[in-house]
Amino acid sequence: MAVTAGPSLPFSRDEHMQRQARLRAALRDRGAAAMLVFSQESLFWLTGYDTGGFVFFQCAVVTADDRPIVLLTRRPDLLQARQTSTIEDIRIWWDADDANPAADLKAILDELGLAGARVAIELNTHGLTGWNLWRCQTTFGDWCRLEDDNHLIRRLRVVKSPSEIDFMREAGRICDRSLDRVIAAARPGMLDSELKAVYLASILGDGADMPPNAPLFNSGPRAVYGRGVAGPRRLEPQDQILVEYPIPFHHYNVKTEWTILFGQVSDQQRRMYDVGRETLARMTDLARPGTTLGEIFDAYAEGLDSAGFRAARYGATGYSVGISFAPTSMDVPPMIYSGCATVCEPGMTLFYHVMNGDGGTGYAMGVGHTLLVTDGAPELLTGLPEDLTVIT
Repeated sequence: MAVTAGPSLPFSRDEHMQRQARLRAALRDRGAAAMLVFSQESLFWLTGYDTGGFVFFQCAVVTADDRPIVLLTRRPDLLQARQTSTIEDIRIWWDADDANPAADLKAILDELGLAGARVAIELNTHGLTGWNLWRCQTTFGDWCRLEDDNHLIRRLRVVKSPSEIDFMREAGRICDRSLDRVIAAARPGMLDSELKAVYLASILGDGADMPPNAPLFNSGPRAVYGRGVAGPRRLEPQDQILVEYPIPFHHYNVKTEWTILFGQVSDQQRRMYDVGRETLARMTDLARPGTTLGEIFDAYAEGLDSAGFRAARYGATGYSVGISFAPTSMDVPPMIYSGCATVCEPGMTLFYHVMNGDGGTGYAMGVGHTLLVTDGAPELLTGLPEDLTVIT
């Protein structure tokens, strides 16, 4: 039986075209004739294009005028680009020992009459390796003027549309169910990696995508770490495990952070929890229009410092979340750090966490959730248990 497929877009075609129009207007405002789009997140947002092929050389050329977007990619992505995006002009570069896709890209720019033009290039992305940037720079030379895009598309998509927020609310519902299941499954004697399996089975069974980065399930002495580590560890009757993980729905991510304790809880660790929860609540209440992210960081710093945990605090305590492809679920900038001038606006989605790892005692405590900035009080997209989880 023959199966035919037309474009399958994550949003309406009109919404994608409006986003492209916003980008073209921004390019005209800065005096750029075109932009080289290497970020997979940007490609998805602009056109719906969904692929993992960005790990190779892949670039879309968007002109400041209304000429169609041109995508340069490899042959395995041809049908995907046709069927998941608004892009119609798709060019292929072919693998070879002497392949130089930057030369293919230059030929496209020449065809578009961009010799000598100002061309913004998307630099802060995992879709453009240093090698590929070097190939572009050496191939183009002074043929055109490449300029740092200064996070142009990322800034356009920090504030989410109603349809994007719907995706993130669904991701939040999937997240809440997964945390409940992880807590219910946790018990001494199991490997901490088994809880990762519970998390994955839960979110994938509920319709989420594969997460863009590995979850953090750090137990025992590793719970004080801020990053995940390899190798499973067996949970003991007196133990702790810090969990932090993303949940993507159509590539839109929310995140959660929580700590599960086993056995008897020391007064010190209970106090760490109380301070973390109170600080998170103060930070959350500040997520209102007009507040800067720097002011939110100040509330985090004051909360830990006044409780005697200054040595444990991080240089940043949260960030924007939204579209993310591997290898990260962070959609930054912006991040929440001291002095950050980014102002909260309705439609921004942020992940806050208060992580407190004491290298001296080995105690860890982390709490975190995802929120939506609204016209008034923020809306929590992910929830947390009402009190500390202790399994005896």
